[in-house]
Amino acid sequence: MGIMTSEAYLASLAKQKPVVYIGGEKIHDVVHSPYFRISLEEMCKFYDWANDERTAADFTFRSHLIDERVSFWTHLRETPEDVRRMIEVMKAQNARHFCSMCMITGLNVLWAVTYDIDRARGTCYHERLKAFFRELQTNDFRYCMGVMDPKGDRSLAPSAQADPDLYLRVVERKTDGIVVNGAKLHTSNAPVTHFIFTCPSGVLTEADRDYAVSFAVPVDTPGITYITRPAPGPLTSRTLENPVSGHIGFVECLTVFDHVFIPWERVFMCGEWEFTKNLIQYFSPYVRMCKGTCTSARTDILIGAAALISQYNGTARASHIRSKLTDMMIASEIGWGCALASVAKSVMHPSGIPIPDSSVANAGLYHSRLRFIGFLGTLQEIAGGIVTTMPAETECLNEASRAYIDKYLKGVDGVPTEDRLKLLYFIQDLTASRFGGYLTASAVCAGGTPETNRVEVFRNYDLPQKIRNVKELCRLA
Repeated sequence: MGIMTSEAYLASLAKQKPVVYIGGEKIHDVVHSPYFRISLEEMCKFYDWANDERTAADFTFRSHLIDERVSFWTHLRETPEDVRRMIEVMKAQNARHFCSMCMITGLNVLWAVTYDIDRARGTCYHERLKAFFRELQTNDFRYCMGVMDPKGDRSLAPSAQADPDLYLRVVERKTDGIVVNGAKLHTSNAPVTHFIFTCPSGVLTEADRDYAVSFAVPVDTPGITYITRPAPGPLTSRTLENPVSGHIGFVECLTVFDHVFIPWERVFMCGEWEFTKNLIQYFSPYVRMCKGTCTSARTDILIGAAALISQYNGTARASHIRSKLTDMMIASEIGWGCALASVAKSVMHPSGIPIPDSSVANAGLYHSRLRFIGFLGTLQEIAGGIVTTMPAETECLNEASRAYIDKYLKGVDGVPTEDRLKLLYFIQDLTASRFGGYLTASAVCAGGTPETNRVEVFRNYDLPQKIRNVKELCRLA
């Protein structure tokens, strides 16, 4: 099949029966639940892009694994050009739609890691992963990533925790598979995907070998429970308010594994703790490159909103407005430039995929994510205090009060008050709503924190060579 329609996607979800708790109750039908309206709109949009002749060139690719056209979200990136094209599509789409699911790079990372393990240990993980890729591509299935563990006491290793389940672990090895216990956090959109795909969240030691586990299973596998947080938007769409969060966003889950059986054919790592270092070394540049691209694209949205509201307010010619917009532009270009540079400096892995440059990718994300948080405040400053004090939508739609709002909330001549209100609601959604908080948290924490960026830059920067250069300049021994 290769490419699924959004209608077929919804039909496939209707056949699944994941255990989901949301809104204080157990949900038996995610397709028709109001809690999943926004997430399903997002997922359907991704399927529609692949089937629309205007966007298909960006969202479909020829796969050598099945010799068919496959979607953007199941395609294996095998050359630097493939990776560059991927982030170019992300940059363009995220500047209009905020997100295009950058965690699709997880399979690329495991492609390299499983190759490393097989070559060193004589295992067959890589062939299993290939088979899983073919299944995803043939059926156009979606998956969510389960990476981050609850972690408990961060000063202790997984095996030293008072509760051993605070990191996902293998509790039993059988002839036909393994049994796992634990949980994963931040499993975005899990109940509206087809598979959950897990991997360790950090470098492990031999004492933690039971935590070195990676696998993929259907989301409705017995023993998996999703404790779900709704997307940061209203349950029903509105006319004016929440123009972004009313249609864009994902549910987030605490995904619990309670003695879940995983067949061997879906296991891609089991006890090979030495290779968790490889996993992190490959994962870091991929996820930071993608998050740097995403942050740059979202900064572009802030720039467009700031520039437009300054026009509507009559302040576009003010020198301080131009200066603030320029600062935002520079930060966006730095983040995007570093993402491109990380691809340009990528190194080919023996498995046949490129590994982007980690130092540049982390440096770019570190800079752009911290600036993005500040720019949310800049956008509020340019728009004015009206962002948080403007009348609610109910008053704007009330005939009795609408005339006063039209009169007193107008900006420059030639721009209808309603247009200015729509833009102000948009800015409110970005900066002074639950969705705005979600954007801030995403900038700070998604794909690792700023401190992880600093660690990776220091770890990958060739400091000894710089010292040797200075010694040579100073003619030191």
